Amino acid sequence: MKLDISGRTDVGKKRTNNEDNFLLEPEMGFFVVADGMGGHSHGEIASKMAVETTRDAVKRFFTNGQKGILGKVDPKVSERANQLGSAVRLANQIIFESAKTKPQLNGMGTTIDCVWINKDKASIAHVGDSRVYLVRDGKLSQVTRDHSLVEDQVRQGLLKREEAEKSHLKNVLTRALGVDENAEVDILDTDLCPGDILIGCTDGLNKMVADDEIAKAIPLMKTPKMIADHLVDMANAAGGVDNVTVVVAQLTR
Repeated sequence: MKLDISGRTDVGKKRTNNEDNFLLEPEMGFFVVADGMGGHSHGEIASKMAVETTRDAVKRFFTNGQKGILGKVDPKVSERANQLGSAVRLANQIIFESAKTKPQLNGMGTTIDCVWINKDKASIAHVGDSRVYLVRDGKLSQVTRDHSLVEDQVRQGLLKREEAEKSHLKNVLTRALGVDENAEVDILDTDLCPGDILIGCTDGLNKMVADDEIAKAIPLMKTPKMIADHLVDMANAAGGVDNVTVVVAQLTR
């Protein structure tokens, strides 16, 4: 199968600084999205560290076959998923140590979503509330689980989904890179079919555009670039209260 990847980031309509970062490596079938936090441009530093560290680690494995897992190996997922998890843990260590040795960077952190596509499988590593969606036959589903307080409350039956969307606590994260010495990383694999579309995005998209509106917009666009551009434009048209980043990867025969 062939893979077409495109991405776009935008500062939005309310912020003056873009703390999102993303990287594309089409030849490797790899992309990463990160949403930094910390203020005074520190979030931008954290997200940049995250995307570059994970990209470099994946490149070493992809080009040289360099192995070695930081943290535990999960036998239930692929070697690539375990390598992604290791890369994200390494990024966490680098961000955490940087903040510890440079007081001006104290408090910085970032979300991250790494996606590594190989033939008919996507391996994913995830921390935070940025998201990976899968679009298949016009239906959109969220592949990752938000690491947020309200998501935990929904899963525990303490909040309804509609209440969570309106909660003043919806931006409170339960996991992020750089805030603790050891990061808990979700790693998983998902099977892919020709025509599938994977979307990686920061919460600047889904805070402004509902999932059903995202699903309706995608069939109107012909290419990943058109989809990414259109979704960013939709987020800004809805108010653009946050930085927004969208990466779109489409598989074709």
